[in-house]
Amino acid sequence: MRSKKPVVVFIINSLGLGGAERALSNILYATPAREQYDIHVVLLDTEKENRTLPEFVTLHRLDSRRSLFRSVFLLRTKLADLKPNLCVSLLVRSNVANIFVNRLFNRCPAIICERMHLSSHLELQYTGLKRSLSKLLPRVLYRFASQVLGVSSGVTNDLVIHFNVPEAITRTIFNPYDLARIKQDSELNSEQITNQPYIVAVGRLTKSKNFNDLIKGYANAQSGYDLVILGDGASHEREKLQELIYAQGLSEKVHLAGYAKNPFAVMKNAEFYISASLNEGFPNAMLEAMVLGLPVVATNCPSGPAEILANDDTLHITHMHLAQYGILVPTLSAICITAAINEMSSPQTQQHYAAQSTLRSKDFELQKIATEYWQNFDSFLSTER
Repeated sequence: MRSKKPVVVFIINSLGLGGAERALSNILYATPAREQYDIHVVLLDTEKENRTLPEFVTLHRLDSRRSLFRSVFLLRTKLADLKPNLCVSLLVRSNVANIFVNRLFNRCPAIICERMHLSSHLELQYTGLKRSLSKLLPRVLYRFASQVLGVSSGVTNDLVIHFNVPEAITRTIFNPYDLARIKQDSELNSEQITNQPYIVAVGRLTKSKNFNDLIKGYANAQSGYDLVILGDGASHEREKLQELIYAQGLSEKVHLAGYAKNPFAVMKNAEFYISASLNEGFPNAMLEAMVLGLPVVATNCPSGPAEILANDDTLHITHMHLAQYGILVPTLSAICITAAINEMSSPQTQQHYAAQSTLRSKDFELQKIATEYWQNFDSFLSTER
């Protein structure tokens, strides 16, 4: 017998360590009036789970083995049992499966959430035919979603311009952050990486994070601080960065610290946060640093940094820019990174942007943003009742 409560199903590939998984967990924990809903989460893959979910959520694990065909087939069978009133998905494969099943078969409202600036992300990930094919499914199918949510205005605009998504079905809702929890976790003990004052950067050791330019820019700066990079990656990527560090004579100054179970405890003691990314969706680590009161230097990459630091998602710069909430630099410019590190090493500049970081971070408070998500979901559920 169908539950009297509206059945809301969230679909995601897995509960890994990524930003989408964290955002989903946060949104669910902050569900307002949770007793009004029958909430389910469907994981497409059976993989290690690094995120927890609230007890009131029913979890279903499929075994799609990262296959789109199996994802669609198994999801259709599962949703036939759950009979949802609304399906919400995160990440590309889950989004495509959600649209296939709910718009072609079940006719259930399907909301998809895109977390990355998709065109620049795929440009960096693939080349040639593989790049074209990777763009094909989102370009063909995303337009058939009931609604497309972008995590920043840059992400949303990219979907409209490059993936044929009608603007009328789009909306931007930012990531939510548990400010109190981040601050609480930052107070827990962690290993000491260096005895010297340091700058911190966070991210996987991948091309998109552009640690090459960060290290080169840092090498020419006059800050006197060490540089701590938190994040794992493929062994060959780590080796290439280690070789660059050695070639620049920075073996005692730059620390590839690897994955930190509690990065906040390391981040909170930094002089400031820095990012040289080539693309983002909504830069989680940067915002978390701001919650901890860290001044921020970031590249004006697509998308997110300018929207957060300058409140302007269309900003174009060709040199270091002292924005309202942090310092922005152009992408692929080690020279500008050097200038920004030198500028942010000034105590007066640090003090100013530390206060601005704290102020800006309050705009992304968990309960505020989660309520915005659920009010949006309710607008679809009301038409189903």
